[in-house]
Amino acid sequence: MNHVFAYHVGLTGGYKLDMDDSTNTRARTWLFLIHERFQVFKQSLSLHVALNPLRNWKDLSRILAYVLVSATLCVTSSAIAGDYYFRGGAAHEHFSDTIFMDTYCPSSTPAALYGCGTGSDGQPYRSKGSFDRFQSIEIGLGLSTLSNIRVEFLLDYQTSAVFDGNTNFLATGSQQSVMAELSTVSMSFVGYRDFPNLSLPGPRKAVPYIGAGFGYSRNRIGTTTMTFPVTTTTVPGANETSLTWLVSLGVTMELTTRTKLDLGVRYMDRSKLRTGLGQGVVTWRNLARGPLPLYLGRTEAKLRGYSLRLSLLFSL
Repeated sequence: MNHVFAYHVGLTGGYKLDMDDSTNTRARTWLFLIHERFQVFKQSLSLHVALNPLRNWKDLSRILAYVLVSATLCVTSSAIAGDYYFRGGAAHEHFSDTIFMDTYCPSSTPAALYGCGTGSDGQPYRSKGSFDRFQSIEIGLGLSTLSNIRVEFLLDYQTSAVFDGNTNFLATGSQQSVMAELSTVSMSFVGYRDFPNLSLPGPRKAVPYIGAGFGYSRNRIGTTTMTFPVTTTTVPGANETSLTWLVSLGVTMELTTRTKLDLGVRYMDRSKLRTGLGQGVVTWRNLARGPLPLYLGRTEAKLRGYSLRLSLLFSL
């Protein structure tokens, strides 16, 4: 291990750390792993930055995420109160208005679905609508610390939600509806801060909290169906995996000595949702002509919204 690196980065800087041998070993191991990861990144940067700078920025974001998570775990591991817990619950989700647009509207191969131009509402060609409200289930494993901090690994599965919207083309008449089906799975690392000194009055101890976290979300959109007065266009679906972040607030209430009820509100940004790259089809419902295959480019939309969550926390 490079002891000079560990000394300057993690163990000095004007502060004297009082750590036991096990904590000191964890800290040194963490610093060594970070050092190795940055060495790999530097080599990758020198070889590939001119060819693929975006990939290197993605690598850097992964390293920074690793640093944040591992540092949090390293710090909190020395203050564990021995209270591991399991979370199980459900949420009622509501996405904000969703807008699908071409990732690159001038594209001809593959063909852009909407193309460049201004629609009937004065906005670029697009589809605008919303997903219906739907339910999700969540499970998590967390730990509490002596300083009213909780850290948690959380897994969310959102059941099917239907997108109902309209395009804004100029010459299609009143009927230009768009429908698609969505499901998502999210994995997040979340930190919470409890405020026991602000407990709400009542027969049960209700402790408010705030939380924030980040992770990955896998968003699946099925075939998109666009219905116009004479024709129907189908667009291929796709999976998209992207970074996600969230903030939350709520209260926990003691039900028994080992069980708590968690009632909260969460805002979650699941980054982008993309339709597939591939063959779409235009069909004439009056059979005036045969189906017209199209090789279509991707469209994308931002996926974000609020949820009301109800969970039970079981101490292990």
